[in-house]
Amino acid sequence: MKRLVWVLLLCSGQLYAQDSTLLTLDQVQQLACNNYPLLRQKPVLDSILRLQVKNTNSAFLPQAELNGQATYQSAVTEIPFKVPGVNIPEFSKDQYRATIDVKQLLYDGGATREQRQLQAVQQQTEQQRIEVELYKVKRQVTQTYFNALLAEEYIKAARLNQDDIRQRIERLSAGVQHGTVLPSNVNILKAELLRTEQQELSAAASRDGQLAVLQLLTGYQAPGPVKLAIPSINAVPETDTLLRPELQLYRLQVSALDHQAKLTATRPMPRVSAFVQGGYGRPGLNMLNNDFAGFYMTGIRLNWTLWNWRYHRKEQDILRLQQKNIDHQSAAFTLNTRTQLAQQRTDIRRLLQTLEKDDEILDLRTSVKESSAVQLDNGVITVHDYITDLNAVMQARIDQSTHQVQLALARINYQLIQGY
Repeated sequence: MKRLVWVLLLCSGQLYAQDSTLLTLDQVQQLACNNYPLLRQKPVLDSILRLQVKNTNSAFLPQAELNGQATYQSAVTEIPFKVPGVNIPEFSKDQYRATIDVKQLLYDGGATREQRQLQAVQQQTEQQRIEVELYKVKRQVTQTYFNALLAEEYIKAARLNQDDIRQRIERLSAGVQHGTVLPSNVNILKAELLRTEQQELSAAASRDGQLAVLQLLTGYQAPGPVKLAIPSINAVPETDTLLRPELQLYRLQVSALDHQAKLTATRPMPRVSAFVQGGYGRPGLNMLNNDFAGFYMTGIRLNWTLWNWRYHRKEQDILRLQQKNIDHQSAAFTLNTRTQLAQQRTDIRRLLQTLEKDDEILDLRTSVKESSAVQLDNGVITVHDYITDLNAVMQARIDQSTHQVQLALARINYQLIQGY
């Protein structure tokens, strides 16, 4: 089992010795955003908008309709008297008509213009929804990246611990050969070495799992080992300025409702159009002729809804209430986000103060461990005492590395919460 662990660690060391690919946080975030499936919706939304605008603009293009009807009616127009010498025809109760109507819209109260603007804002709104989803991906990738960094720092601390244990094993093994040290002391150290190797393997598995998640999110397959780096952020400006994509989405939603209200306001406006109608049927326009005949007419048509029980006004009131609802959602989101910023500032200050003590704690623990190592070599203390001091150093290293990674993550999260 020990040989197997050594082989695994040796192979791991050889992999790290190979050329590794450095992936920074910015690169991973960009790769994840470019790989996100919803990003492919953007050109589709642009195409949809172009088609919608073409359809909307077609309202001012001539429209042609083909109409036809055949009817049978119970009664027809009759002349109630007879004129001597004049043959008055009887009208057929079955009548036929086929027409082609060509219409040209001249004025629609601005409805087409408002419809185009509404479609443009709606398309921007859908585009912004994608930006909101990309922001979520960015946060997910950031958390995964830092989880991998924490596992990597744990691996480093475990390896330093192993170096110390191996050094003690070598020295105590010499004492065993001379009969001055009990073999059980060396076995205890060997068991502790195996335990730290297990810890390293566990941390390595955790790191590999996080890297696998990053690979899925980014779609990037590194040619060799991957190396991560803690982002360097010296200070974070403590401002409440928010550039979150959600806020822009709220603004676009309000704008869309505003254009919808303007479009609704055009519904009662008069519509003016020109028309030409040509047809063939029985009877034609001459009602006294009972034969099939062709006919045509042309003119100007006006449509104007004078009264609809204030339907459109109520529609506008509904849209204004929906705008207020979105304003309330935006205000609540802003409040919650600024609360998160305040908490993040507190965490940053706490971690800065904690790191100031970490160096001193690590120095003191290292000094105690080195003293214990000398005492162990001289047989003054037991192996268990030395292992206790050694593990305290390892824990101090892990605490320091964890706090460094947490500080970098807190600063990155502060910027992400702001929307940068």
